[in-house]
Amino acid sequence: MLSLPIAAFLVGALLTLLLPVGLLTALSVWYWIFSVRVPTTAAGREASADPSAASPGPTIPQALPPEPEG
Repeated sequence: MLSLPIAAFLVGALLTLLLPVGLLTALSVWYWIFSVRVPTTAAGREASADPSAASPGPTIPQALPPEPEG
């Protein structure tokens, strides 16, 4: 029965190392596969005829000072 505690320690040590590495590998593969399916970015889109129509943004009124007389 001397080998059982050593085997249990080795199994625990291997699980402690392999589970995080396996999870990181699985997430990396999933992310790589997912990133391949993402549609093209804004640089790959077709430009519209009126750029202000695509993203009008907020309108900010500008109150300018009167012109100096002189």
